[in-house]
Amino acid sequence: MRKTALVIALTATFVVISTAQVSARAQEKIESVIGVIAAIDTSARSATIRTDAGGVVAIKADDNTTCLRIPAGEKTLAKAVAIQFADIAVGDRVLGHGIKTGNEFRAQRLVVLPKAEVEKKRAHDLEEWRQRGIGGIVRELNAQTGEITLELRGAGLGGRVSIAAGKADFRRYEAGSLRFEDAKPSSFADLKAGDQLRALGDRSADGHSFAAEEIVSGAFKTIGVAVTEVDLQKKEVKATTLDQKKPIVIVINSDSVLHRISLPVAAAIAQKATAATPASAASPSSVPQSPRPVGQPVIDVQQMIDTLPGISLTDLRPGDVLAVTGAVETDESRLVAIKLAAGVDLVLKALAPQPGKPQLVRLSAGLPSVFDFSVIPIN
Repeated sequence: MRKTALVIALTATFVVISTAQVSARAQEKIESVIGVIAAIDTSARSATIRTDAGGVVAIKADDNTTCLRIPAGEKTLAKAVAIQFADIAVGDRVLGHGIKTGNEFRAQRLVVLPKAEVEKKRAHDLEEWRQRGIGGIVRELNAQTGEITLELRGAGLGGRVSIAAGKADFRRYEAGSLRFEDAKPSSFADLKAGDQLRALGDRSADGHSFAAEEIVSGAFKTIGVAVTEVDLQKKEVKATTLDQKKPIVIVINSDSVLHRISLPVAAAIAQKATAATPASAASPSSVPQSPRPVGQPVIDVQQMIDTLPGISLTDLRPGDVLAVTGAVETDESRLVAIKLAAGVDLVLKALAPQPGKPQLVRLSAGLPSVFDFSVIPIN
């Protein structure tokens, strides 16, 4: 009798477990993950992916995982070739389909774009953006019609264009990186007047409108600061703002670009700044200034600085005056530097008025307006 009862109990337990497993499998759904291979262990058939959404996912493959390789530019699997998991390498771009449990992703299929193909596609995309892209500053937004009024920037450009963005894919830059692959999925609602924006698409024959396919945007600012301390271990620069004398920490990362303005370049920038100032600026009763002509001289000054030799954090010293460009953040006590130019004190000295004379060049955030850099590539 006891034996029979034990058999019945074990059978009942097996049924309960089996039912739970079936129920669990029924609740599992196929998901997708897309990103770049950051680390891989081919022997363990595992990899770490840095996703396009900014997260990190651990992928696990097994004997049933299908691995396919596709050429650059392909949007279907028509030209896919079967490969082994061992053929996947760091830097490859991967689209995975499988079941996600916690932070692990059990892959059923991995579609791989090799790193070499990624570079080929990036070069192709950059050329397309050069040929079919426009860039500038967002001036007006119409959420009802999905239209963006963009003030164009770039050599030889001027005026405004109306962008039809209803069918565009949006991405947005965040603090610390201007790499397109780091830009996060976005929407029209994230745009604000004053944002820098670049659009890919087709311009109308009259040049007044633009049908956008892709849009990448970001909110950036350029401020002037005086260095008080350089922390090489933390890769941070402690400083005070030129305009309000508030403390701020400038964060330097692997994507930060640093230059130092030389004396000849400082003199040229001062000349540009003076030329860009309306004559009425010297008068106390001057009326509000009209907008500066698009494309001048902002891009010229930016190009002057961009062509200077790069420097490193070790080249900065307390007392240096910097122009720092970064993404606008809620925490105004920190700024992740995208671009940093030292030697701004040379420009300010060149612009300093004679004793008893008014300041002709107006300053914003402690800097002449010619330091209002475009961060998103324009041409």
